[in-house]
Amino acid sequence: MSQAASSIVTIQAPSLVGVWVFDPVDPAGTERNYLFADGREETVNVEAVDLNLVGREYAITEFGEASALDLSLTIFVPFGDEHAAGVEYWRAAVLARRAINYRDNRGRLMYATLKGGLGIADGRAGTAIGVLLGRVDYDVSS
Repeated sequence: MSQAASSIVTIQAPSLVGVWVFDPVDPAGTERNYLFADGREETVNVEAVDLNLVGREYAITEFGEASALDLSLTIFVPFGDEHAAGVEYWRAAVLARRAINYRDNRGRLMYATLKGGLGIADGRAGTAIGVLLGRVDYDVSS
């Protein structure tokens, strides 16, 4: 079966804006979108140990299999109807001590834990929340 050229429609996929997070235990009930998330900084490390051996001036570095990916960012929650719920989401996420799903408009998609708590700073136009996320392995089947 063929299709006439006039019936073919080209659409543009919606562009992602900001940051999306949810608790994998309850995705529908905890999904949130934060439009304003700045200062995203990604750090990638591998496990390494320096061995200092007798008779050698410099160390030998041994690398393990583990690696670490951390993402620090500041999320701005403007005052409005969603302000209190938007800030409370992050407080609850820290206290839950569980992984969350993180996705942003730069193509990052990962399960992560909140490392080191939150930095919450109130301002004239809303609240800035400093977050440090550490990527973790997460079994979605459980």
